[in-house]
Amino acid sequence: MSGHGASSVSGIQAGRDVRIEGSMVAVGHSTAAGPLAPSEHKEAVAELRTAVGLLLDRLRQNEDQYEDGAELVEAVERVDSELAQDEPRRNTLLRWLGFIAPGVHATAAVAADVAAIQQSVTALF
Repeated sequence: MSGHGASSVSGIQAGRDVRIEGSMVAVGHSTAAGPLAPSEHKEAVAELRTAVGLLLDRLRQNEDQYEDGAELVEAVERVDSELAQDEPRRNTLLRWLGFIAPGVHATAAVAADVAAIQQSVTALF
């Protein structure tokens, strides 16, 4: 995800910006240190799901460019499915994202998106 005024490496953005710096999470113009209010957390998760959806679309379109393209698509689908749960499991999300990251490392823009999603998961859950 990108900061205001900065361009995203790949163009994947989820509505408003979600920025993570240390233990601070910024969604749009709101910044929270520590736990987010339930409505802010829900909104941040929705933004994260949008980013995961865009990543999924991108991988589906370019599946044949990756050695394990079908498995990468399936892993992103699992991340999206987990984020749809009432209480997404952090370790499950990070495990699937950890599988995806090395598979897309040759595409810098996609790798940066995966890293940003991993950081968001770590900050939100």
